[in-house]
Amino acid sequence: MGIIEFKNKIYESLTDFKNVKTCLYLVLGLYLSLLLVGVILAIFTAPDGQGYTIWTQWISDLGSYRHTGFPFLYDIACGVAGVLTIPFTFYLEKVLSPEGSSSRMRFRLASFGWFVGLIGSVGYVFVGIFSEDRAFEIAALGTDLHMLFSGVAFGGFTLSAICFGLLILFYDTKFPKGLGVYGIFGPAIVMILNVLGTPLLEWMLLFSILAWIIPLSLILIHHGPD
Repeated sequence: MGIIEFKNKIYESLTDFKNVKTCLYLVLGLYLSLLLVGVILAIFTAPDGQGYTIWTQWISDLGSYRHTGFPFLYDIACGVAGVLTIPFTFYLEKVLSPEGSSSRMRFRLASFGWFVGLIGSVGYVFVGIFSEDRAFEIAALGTDLHMLFSGVAFGGFTLSAICFGLLILFYDTKFPKGLGVYGIFGPAIVMILNVLGTPLLEWMLLFSILAWIIPLSLILIHHGPD
């Protein structure tokens, strides 16, 4: 098997609807469950005895023994979400810019949305690998690996939402136009507000991205393969 054939086989596997649907079910069920259980356990197992709240603790604190007795749950959640959203990103690019489309802008938007979405997924995997307890400092950048990959993940998913939102809004797709408008403005506005630097706003950014991904996933599953 040549390189081109091998690459085509990988792409076909990543964009196969049955595989994508399985990944989406796992993301919706496993990731959200791990996140919720992680928060609940952090509330009752925080070493400081004060409990975990989204108003006073950063999302990253879920991955540290300083704030919870079960930090590995969030690390696993990051890995699960990061890996399993990769087929979703490939499939979404395929659906929103189908073969035969004559619009260069549509192709470019879909390609850039795919690229930054893939970066967001990979970044989220590394958020779990380099958790708050394993956040190696990068003196040259004035930050650590955990903060770096957190920015990569949030930035990638937000830019991807903007690109795919524009495609939904301006082209004929299976998705409602209102969802496209939300994709363009929702996560982006919350990300801008995060310059204020509060834990609650960071949580709101995560919720805004989930509020984009979950409806997209459910609509894709409902409509089935093209």
